[in-house]
Amino acid sequence: MLPAVALALLALAGCTFVGPVELKPESEPYTIKDGAVLAALGEVPEGEPMTPEREADFIARFQNYRWSIVTQSYPDAVRPTVTVADTTGAGVSACVSDGLQSSEQVALADYVCFAQNPPVPTSMLSSAQAGYLYDYWTGFVVPCYAEHGFEISADPPVRERFVAEWPFQNWAPTLANRGGEDAVAALAELEQFCPGVPDELS
Repeated sequence: MLPAVALALLALAGCTFVGPVELKPESEPYTIKDGAVLAALGEVPEGEPMTPEREADFIARFQNYRWSIVTQSYPDAVRPTVTVADTTGAGVSACVSDGLQSSEQVALADYVCFAQNPPVPTSMLSSAQAGYLYDYWTGFVVPCYAEHGFEISADPPVRERFVAEWPFQNWAPTLANRGGEDAVAALAELEQFCPGVPDELS
């Protein structure tokens, strides 16, 4: 199952609205029901339990991800030492939003807050499942979006990098809110043709 933090991170990547979406008649859609992509992908790989080792790895990578946000604006910043206080993610509501990092001091405080309160998921895709999702996104979702008039704004990373960095891969063919309310409505309807996540992983 996709953890909440992964779903939130998916918003970092989006698609560009390039015109009206002309959905095909129901009798001839480009949809998951065609089965060709899923047949080629085979069965969804088995998941892995969220062991203490996987949890510790997630925390370390989450903190590295949050620190990368700081260094994008302040490359010479000195990384503070942080002790994890809570792993439920409940404390992140008190953190400053990314859009308000108006100074290095604020950015550092923001990092400390997030690093102390990593939202550790109760489950997370295994490496094999992340690879399956990559193949599904690049082999089905991206061309399905194109079929219905949408262009992905960023090319996907190489598969190995995507799997290694999941869920902090910073790329997904998400249905972003671009082009106003009409586009949002069209995207919601488009989801029936191009479901972003296979049922087996949702």
